[in-house]
Amino acid sequence: MVDTPDLGSGTERYGGSSPFTRSHIIKFLQLNKTLIFLLILFLSPIEGGVQKRPKQFRILLAGDVMFDWGLRETMAKRGFYSPIENLVSIFDEADLKMINLETPISTYASPDPTKSYVFNAKPDELNLLNRLDVDLVFLANNHTMDYGKEGLAETIRNLSIKGILYAGAGMNSDEAFLPKQINFKNYQIQVSSASAIGETRLFATTQLPGAAAYSVPRLAKIPKKGSDIFEILSLHWGVEYNPEPTKEQIEGAHKLIDSGFHVIAGHHPHIPQGIEKYNDGLIIYSMGNFIFGSQNQYLNHNIAIMLTVQNNRLITCEIIPIFGKFQKDDHIIYPLVGEQANNFLEEISYLSQKLNTRIIIRNGRGYIYF
Repeated sequence: MVDTPDLGSGTERYGGSSPFTRSHIIKFLQLNKTLIFLLILFLSPIEGGVQKRPKQFRILLAGDVMFDWGLRETMAKRGFYSPIENLVSIFDEADLKMINLETPISTYASPDPTKSYVFNAKPDELNLLNRLDVDLVFLANNHTMDYGKEGLAETIRNLSIKGILYAGAGMNSDEAFLPKQINFKNYQIQVSSASAIGETRLFATTQLPGAAAYSVPRLAKIPKKGSDIFEILSLHWGVEYNPEPTKEQIEGAHKLIDSGFHVIAGHHPHIPQGIEKYNDGLIIYSMGNFIFGSQNQYLNHNIAIMLTVQNNRLITCEIIPIFGKFQKDDHIIYPLVGEQANNFLEEISYLSQKLNTRIIIRNGRGYIYF
Protein backbone atom coordinates (compact mmCIF):
# COMPACT_ATOMS: atom_id res chain seq x y z
CA MET A 1 0.00 0.00 0.00
CA VAL A 2 1.24 3.51 -0.84
CA ASP A 3 1.82 5.65 2.27
CA THR A 4 -0.64 8.53 2.74
CA PRO A 5 1.02 11.92 3.34
CA ASP A 6 0.26 13.57 6.66
CA LEU A 7 -2.39 16.26 6.01
CA GLY A 8 -3.25 17.02 9.64
CA SER A 9 -3.91 15.47 12.97
CA GLY A 10 -6.25 12.82 11.63
CA THR A 11 -9.15 14.20 13.63
CA GLU A 12 -9.81 17.19 11.39
CA ARG A 13 -13.17 16.85 9.58
CA TYR A 14 -14.72 18.35 6.42
CA GLY A 15 -17.66 20.58 7.26
CA GLY A 16 -17.45 19.55 10.87
CA SER A 17 -20.06 16.80 10.43
CA SER A 18 -18.59 14.13 8.14
CA PRO A 19 -17.60 10.83 9.85
CA PHE A 20 -14.69 10.46 7.40
CA THR A 21 -11.34 12.03 8.06
CA ARG A 22 -9.22 13.53 5.29
CA SER A 23 -6.93 10.52 5.63
CA HIS A 24 -9.81 8.09 5.06
CA ILE A 25 -10.86 9.86 1.85
CA ILE A 26 -7.33 9.88 0.41
CA LYS A 27 -6.91 6.18 1.16
CA PHE A 28 -10.23 5.42 -0.54
CA LEU A 29 -9.19 7.34 -3.64
CA GLN A 30 -5.87 5.55 -3.87
CA LEU A 31 -7.41 2.09 -3.53
CA ASN A 32 -10.05 2.77 -6.18
CA LYS A 33 -8.13 4.57 -8.90
CA THR A 34 -9.30 2.22 -11.68
CA LEU A 35 -12.97 2.43 -10.65
CA ILE A 36 -12.87 6.23 -10.52
CA PHE A 37 -11.12 6.45 -13.90
CA LEU A 38 -13.79 4.24 -15.51
CA LEU A 39 -16.59 6.30 -13.95
CA ILE A 40 -15.08 9.51 -15.25
CA LEU A 41 -14.60 8.00 -18.72
CA PHE A 42 -18.16 6.69 -18.80
CA LEU A 43 -19.78 9.89 -17.55
CA SER A 44 -17.68 12.36 -19.55
CA PRO A 45 -19.27 13.75 -22.73
CA ILE A 46 -17.59 12.82 -26.04
CA GLU A 47 -16.05 15.81 -27.77
CA GLY A 48 -17.95 16.79 -30.90
CA GLY A 49 -14.81 16.75 -33.04
CA VAL A 50 -13.71 13.23 -32.07
CA GLN A 51 -14.77 10.50 -34.51
CA LYS A 52 -14.54 6.77 -34.22
CA ARG A 53 -11.98 5.19 -36.54
CA PRO A 54 -13.80 3.81 -39.60
CA LYS A 55 -13.87 0.04 -39.63
CA GLN A 56 -11.96 -1.88 -42.26
CA PHE A 57 -12.94 -5.09 -43.96
CA ARG A 58 -10.95 -7.64 -45.94
CA ILE A 59 -11.73 -9.40 -49.22
CA LEU A 60 -9.90 -12.52 -50.39
CA LEU A 61 -9.71 -13.18 -54.16
CA ALA A 62 -8.36 -16.35 -55.77
CA GLY A 63 -8.12 -17.84 -59.26
CA ASP A 64 -9.35 -20.86 -61.18
CA VAL A 65 -11.16 -23.68 -59.37
CA MET A 66 -12.27 -27.04 -60.74
CA PHE A 67 -12.28 -30.50 -59.14
CA ASP A 68 -11.14 -32.90 -61.87
CA TRP A 69 -7.93 -34.75 -62.82
CA GLY A 70 -5.18 -34.76 -60.18
CA LEU A 71 -7.39 -33.10 -57.61
CA ARG A 72 -9.82 -36.00 -57.52
CA GLU A 73 -6.92 -38.44 -57.40
CA THR A 74 -5.59 -36.70 -54.29
CA MET A 75 -9.04 -36.62 -52.70
CA ALA A 76 -9.43 -40.38 -53.24
CA LYS A 77 -5.94 -41.08 -51.95
CA ARG A 78 -5.65 -38.72 -48.98
CA GLY A 79 -9.17 -37.72 -48.00
CA PHE A 80 -11.97 -35.52 -49.31
CA TYR A 81 -10.83 -32.26 -47.72
CA SER A 82 -7.09 -32.98 -47.95
CA PRO A 83 -6.38 -30.64 -50.90
CA ILE A 84 -7.66 -27.51 -49.14
CA GLU A 85 -7.16 -28.01 -45.39
CA ASN A 86 -3.99 -25.90 -45.42
CA LEU A 87 -5.90 -23.00 -46.98
CA VAL A 88 -8.45 -22.62 -44.19
CA SER A 89 -6.24 -20.31 -42.12
CA ILE A 90 -5.84 -17.69 -44.86
CA PHE A 91 -9.56 -17.76 -45.64
CA ASP A 92 -10.25 -17.19 -41.95
CA GLU A 93 -8.33 -13.91 -42.24
CA ALA A 94 -10.91 -12.47 -44.66
CA ASP A 95 -14.44 -11.15 -44.21
CA LEU A 96 -15.53 -11.93 -47.80
CA LYS A 97 -14.08 -14.65 -50.06
CA MET A 98 -14.41 -15.00 -53.84
CA ILE A 99 -13.00 -17.42 -56.44
CA ASN A 100 -13.37 -18.21 -60.15
CA LEU A 101 -15.46 -21.38 -60.48
CA GLU A 102 -14.33 -22.85 -63.80
CA THR A 103 -16.71 -25.78 -63.93
CA PRO A 104 -20.43 -26.54 -64.08
CA ILE A 105 -21.94 -28.52 -61.20
CA SER A 106 -24.29 -30.85 -63.01
CA THR A 107 -25.80 -34.29 -62.34
CA TYR A 108 -28.35 -34.67 -65.12
CA ALA A 109 -27.22 -32.57 -68.11
CA SER A 110 -25.06 -33.82 -71.01
CA PRO A 111 -21.58 -32.53 -71.92
CA ASP A 112 -20.96 -30.36 -74.97
CA PRO A 113 -19.79 -32.90 -77.63
CA THR A 114 -17.85 -30.29 -79.62
CA LYS A 115 -15.41 -29.17 -76.91
CA SER A 116 -11.98 -30.72 -76.39
CA TYR A 117 -11.91 -30.08 -72.63
CA VAL A 118 -15.14 -30.39 -70.68
CA PHE A 119 -15.24 -29.95 -66.90
CA ASN A 120 -17.95 -30.92 -64.43
CA ALA A 121 -18.24 -31.08 -60.66
CA LYS A 122 -20.40 -33.12 -58.35
CA PRO A 123 -22.70 -31.16 -56.03
CA ASP A 124 -20.93 -32.62 -52.99
CA GLU A 125 -17.63 -31.15 -54.19
CA LEU A 126 -19.02 -27.71 -53.42
CA ASN A 127 -18.47 -28.70 -49.78
CA LEU A 128 -14.82 -27.87 -50.41
CA LEU A 129 -15.86 -24.27 -51.01
CA ASN A 130 -18.13 -24.34 -47.97
CA ARG A 131 -15.16 -25.56 -45.90
CA LEU A 132 -13.34 -22.40 -46.99
CA ASP A 133 -16.46 -20.31 -46.36
CA VAL A 134 -16.47 -18.98 -49.94
CA ASP A 135 -19.14 -16.29 -50.33
CA LEU A 136 -19.24 -15.78 -54.09
CA VAL A 137 -17.98 -17.41 -57.29
CA PHE A 138 -17.27 -15.84 -60.67
CA LEU A 139 -19.03 -17.83 -63.40
CA ALA A 140 -17.99 -15.97 -66.54
CA ASN A 141 -15.35 -18.19 -68.15
CA ASN A 142 -14.89 -20.55 -71.09
CA HIS A 143 -16.22 -23.58 -69.16
CA THR A 144 -19.48 -21.99 -68.01
CA MET A 145 -21.47 -23.81 -70.70
CA ASP A 146 -19.64 -27.16 -70.77
CA TYR A 147 -22.93 -28.88 -69.91
CA GLY A 148 -25.21 -26.55 -71.84
CA LYS A 149 -28.26 -24.64 -70.70
CA GLU A 150 -29.40 -27.42 -68.37
CA GLY A 151 -25.96 -27.62 -66.82
CA LEU A 152 -25.90 -23.87 -66.14
CA ALA A 153 -29.35 -24.04 -64.54
CA GLU A 154 -28.17 -26.92 -62.35
CA THR A 155 -25.01 -25.02 -61.41
CA ILE A 156 -27.00 -22.01 -60.27
CA ARG A 157 -29.40 -24.24 -58.33
CA ASN A 158 -26.59 -26.17 -56.63
CA LEU A 159 -24.79 -22.98 -55.65
CA SER A 160 -28.01 -21.66 -54.15
CA ILE A 161 -28.47 -24.85 -52.12
CA LYS A 162 -24.94 -24.44 -50.71
CA GLY A 163 -25.52 -20.76 -49.94
CA ILE A 164 -22.93 -19.50 -52.43
CA LEU A 165 -23.57 -16.35 -54.48
CA TYR A 166 -22.51 -16.02 -58.12
CA ALA A 167 -21.99 -13.41 -60.84
CA GLY A 168 -21.27 -13.53 -64.57
CA ALA A 169 -23.76 -15.99 -66.07
CA GLY A 170 -27.49 -16.34 -66.51
CA MET A 171 -30.42 -17.38 -68.66
CA ASN A 172 -29.94 -14.26 -70.82
CA SER A 173 -27.46 -11.40 -71.16
CA ASP A 174 -29.33 -9.13 -68.73
CA GLU A 175 -28.98 -11.78 -66.02
CA ALA A 176 -25.37 -12.53 -66.94
CA PHE A 177 -24.30 -8.88 -66.69
CA LEU A 178 -26.33 -8.17 -63.56
CA PRO A 179 -23.89 -7.32 -60.73
CA LYS A 180 -24.26 -9.18 -57.46
CA GLN A 181 -24.73 -6.79 -54.57
CA ILE A 182 -23.43 -7.75 -51.14
CA ASN A 183 -24.24 -5.81 -47.99
CA PHE A 184 -21.57 -6.35 -45.37
CA LYS A 185 -21.93 -4.49 -42.08
CA ASN A 186 -22.29 -0.87 -43.25
CA TYR A 187 -20.63 -1.47 -46.60
CA GLN A 188 -21.96 -2.21 -50.06
CA ILE A 189 -19.90 -4.32 -52.46
CA GLN A 190 -20.91 -4.92 -56.05
CA VAL A 191 -19.37 -7.79 -58.03
CA SER A 192 -19.44 -8.23 -61.80
CA SER A 193 -17.93 -10.99 -63.93
CA ALA A 194 -17.20 -11.27 -67.67
CA SER A 195 -15.15 -13.48 -70.00
CA ALA A 196 -13.08 -12.67 -73.07
CA ILE A 197 -12.38 -16.37 -73.66
CA GLY A 198 -14.73 -18.80 -75.39
CA GLU A 199 -16.73 -19.35 -78.53
CA THR A 200 -19.31 -16.73 -79.35
CA ARG A 201 -22.10 -19.33 -79.17
CA LEU A 202 -21.38 -19.83 -75.45
CA PHE A 203 -21.99 -16.21 -74.46
CA ALA A 204 -25.36 -15.03 -73.22
CA THR A 205 -27.62 -13.08 -75.58
CA THR A 206 -30.95 -11.35 -75.07
CA GLN A 207 -32.64 -14.72 -75.59
CA LEU A 208 -30.01 -17.39 -74.85
CA PRO A 209 -28.17 -18.41 -71.67
CA GLY A 210 -24.43 -18.21 -71.17
CA ALA A 211 -21.58 -16.20 -69.72
CA ALA A 212 -21.30 -12.42 -69.82
CA ALA A 213 -19.07 -11.49 -72.78
CA TYR A 214 -16.17 -9.09 -72.21
CA SER A 215 -17.16 -5.68 -73.56
CA VAL A 216 -15.47 -2.55 -72.26
CA PRO A 217 -18.33 -0.23 -73.31
CA ARG A 218 -20.98 -2.38 -71.65
CA LEU A 219 -18.98 -3.12 -68.50
CA ALA A 220 -18.04 0.56 -68.13
CA LYS A 221 -21.73 1.39 -67.60
CA ILE A 222 -21.99 -0.78 -64.49
CA PRO A 223 -20.26 1.30 -61.77
CA LYS A 224 -22.46 3.95 -60.19
CA LYS A 225 -20.27 7.04 -60.07
CA GLY A 226 -20.44 9.04 -56.88
CA SER A 227 -21.96 6.13 -54.99
CA ASP A 228 -20.76 4.49 -51.80
CA ILE A 229 -20.34 1.09 -53.48
CA PHE A 230 -17.07 -0.82 -53.71
CA GLU A 231 -16.87 -2.23 -57.24
CA ILE A 232 -15.10 -5.50 -58.14
CA LEU A 233 -14.84 -6.85 -61.69
CA SER A 234 -13.73 -10.42 -62.45
CA LEU A 235 -12.29 -10.93 -65.95
CA HIS A 236 -11.46 -14.26 -67.55
CA TRP A 237 -8.93 -13.17 -70.19
CA GLY A 238 -5.33 -13.23 -71.37
CA VAL A 239 -3.02 -15.75 -72.99
CA GLU A 240 -2.47 -19.13 -71.36
CA TYR A 241 0.95 -19.55 -69.69
CA ASN A 242 2.06 -16.08 -70.80
CA PRO A 243 3.56 -14.18 -67.83
CA GLU A 244 2.49 -10.75 -69.12
CA PRO A 245 -0.83 -9.17 -70.15
CA THR A 246 -1.35 -7.95 -73.69
CA LYS A 247 -1.41 -4.29 -74.68
CA GLU A 248 -5.15 -4.60 -75.35
CA GLN A 249 -5.76 -5.95 -71.83
CA ILE A 250 -3.88 -3.07 -70.25
CA GLU A 251 -5.74 -0.46 -72.30
CA GLY A 252 -9.12 -2.05 -71.52
CA ALA A 253 -8.32 -2.38 -67.81
CA HIS A 254 -7.39 1.29 -67.55
CA LYS A 255 -10.69 2.32 -69.14
CA LEU A 256 -12.62 0.10 -66.74
CA ILE A 257 -10.84 1.46 -63.67
CA ASP A 258 -11.51 4.98 -64.98
CA SER A 259 -15.20 4.05 -65.31
CA GLY A 260 -15.43 3.40 -61.57
CA PHE A 261 -14.27 -0.14 -60.81
CA HIS A 262 -11.97 -0.31 -57.80
CA VAL A 263 -10.51 -3.76 -58.50
CA ILE A 264 -10.12 -5.98 -61.57
CA ALA A 265 -9.44 -9.62 -60.66
CA GLY A 266 -8.10 -11.54 -63.66
CA HIS A 267 -7.65 -15.25 -64.41
CA HIS A 268 -7.37 -17.79 -67.27
CA PRO A 269 -3.60 -17.88 -68.07
CA HIS A 270 -3.14 -20.61 -65.39
CA ILE A 271 -0.07 -18.78 -64.08
CA PRO A 272 0.05 -15.42 -62.30
CA GLN A 273 0.97 -12.18 -64.04
CA GLY A 274 2.00 -8.75 -62.78
CA ILE A 275 -0.20 -6.47 -60.69
CA GLU A 276 -0.79 -2.83 -61.55
CA LYS A 277 -1.70 0.02 -59.25
CA TYR A 278 -3.52 2.39 -61.57
CA ASN A 279 -4.81 5.70 -60.18
CA ASP A 280 -6.79 4.63 -57.08
CA GLY A 281 -7.58 1.20 -58.53
CA LEU A 282 -5.92 -2.19 -58.70
CA ILE A 283 -5.54 -4.51 -61.70
CA ILE A 284 -4.57 -8.12 -60.99
CA TYR A 285 -4.05 -9.36 -64.53
CA SER A 286 -3.94 -13.02 -63.52
CA MET A 287 -3.98 -14.80 -60.19
CA GLY A 288 -3.23 -18.13 -61.87
CA ASN A 289 -4.85 -21.35 -60.73
CA PHE A 290 -6.08 -22.00 -57.23
CA ILE A 291 -7.82 -25.35 -56.68
CA PHE A 292 -7.17 -26.91 -60.07
CA GLY A 293 -6.28 -30.44 -61.12
CA SER A 294 -3.66 -29.74 -63.80
CA GLN A 295 -0.29 -31.47 -63.73
CA ASN A 296 1.42 -30.13 -66.87
CA GLN A 297 5.00 -28.91 -67.14
CA TYR A 298 4.08 -25.22 -67.49
CA LEU A 299 2.55 -24.82 -64.05
CA ASN A 300 4.02 -22.31 -61.63
CA HIS A 301 3.03 -21.20 -58.16
CA ASN A 302 -0.05 -18.96 -57.92
CA ILE A 303 -1.27 -15.99 -55.90
CA ALA A 304 -4.25 -15.18 -53.76
CA ILE A 305 -5.05 -11.55 -53.02
CA MET A 306 -6.15 -10.07 -49.69
CA LEU A 307 -7.63 -6.58 -50.03
CA THR A 308 -8.09 -4.24 -47.10
CA VAL A 309 -10.85 -1.68 -47.72
CA GLN A 310 -11.81 1.32 -45.62
CA ASN A 311 -14.29 4.09 -46.43
CA ASN A 312 -14.86 2.64 -49.90
CA ARG A 313 -11.15 2.92 -50.68
CA LEU A 314 -8.35 0.41 -51.04
CA ILE A 315 -5.83 0.57 -48.21
CA THR A 316 -3.58 -2.38 -49.00
CA CYS A 317 -3.27 -5.27 -51.43
CA GLU A 318 -1.61 -8.27 -49.79
CA ILE A 319 -0.21 -10.91 -52.14
CA ILE A 320 -0.19 -14.46 -50.78
CA PRO A 321 1.89 -16.99 -52.74
CA ILE A 322 0.17 -20.36 -53.15
CA PHE A 323 1.88 -23.65 -54.02
CA GLY A 324 1.04 -24.68 -57.58
CA LYS A 325 3.81 -26.88 -59.02
CA PHE A 326 2.02 -30.21 -59.22
CA GLN A 327 4.19 -31.88 -61.86
CA LYS A 328 5.37 -34.42 -59.29
CA ASP A 329 3.27 -33.66 -56.20
CA ASP A 330 -0.19 -34.56 -55.00
CA HIS A 331 -2.69 -31.72 -55.13
CA ILE A 332 -2.19 -30.51 -51.57
CA ILE A 333 -2.53 -26.74 -51.83
CA TYR A 334 -0.92 -24.46 -49.25
CA PRO A 335 0.51 -20.96 -48.79
CA LEU A 336 4.24 -20.75 -49.46
CA VAL A 337 6.41 -19.57 -46.57
CA GLY A 338 9.95 -18.47 -45.94
CA GLU A 339 12.57 -18.31 -48.69
CA GLN A 340 10.37 -20.19 -51.16
CA ALA A 341 7.64 -17.56 -50.76
CA ASN A 342 10.04 -14.62 -50.99
CA ASN A 343 11.76 -15.97 -54.10
CA PHE A 344 8.45 -16.44 -55.90
CA LEU A 345 7.26 -13.00 -54.85
CA GLU A 346 10.40 -11.55 -56.43
CA GLU A 347 9.10 -12.90 -59.75
CA ILE A 348 5.73 -11.19 -59.22
CA SER A 349 7.53 -8.02 -58.13
CA TYR A 350 9.61 -8.00 -61.32
CA LEU A 351 6.51 -8.41 -63.51
CA SER A 352 4.73 -5.67 -61.55
CA GLN A 353 7.66 -3.24 -61.88
CA LYS A 354 7.09 -3.44 -65.64
CA LEU A 355 3.63 -2.08 -64.88
CA ASN A 356 5.09 0.75 -62.75
CA THR A 357 3.98 -0.86 -59.52
CA ARG A 358 6.16 -1.52 -56.50
CA ILE A 359 5.64 -4.55 -54.29
CA ILE A 360 7.16 -4.64 -50.81
CA ILE A 361 8.08 -8.19 -49.77
CA ARG A 362 7.95 -8.95 -46.07
CA ASN A 363 7.70 -12.24 -44.18
CA GLY A 364 6.59 -14.30 -47.16
CA ARG A 365 3.91 -11.91 -48.41
CA GLY A 366 3.87 -8.99 -50.82
CA TYR A 367 2.26 -5.61 -50.17
CA ILE A 368 1.00 -2.75 -52.33
CA TYR A 369 -0.05 0.34 -50.40
CA PHE A 370 -2.54 3.03 -51.48
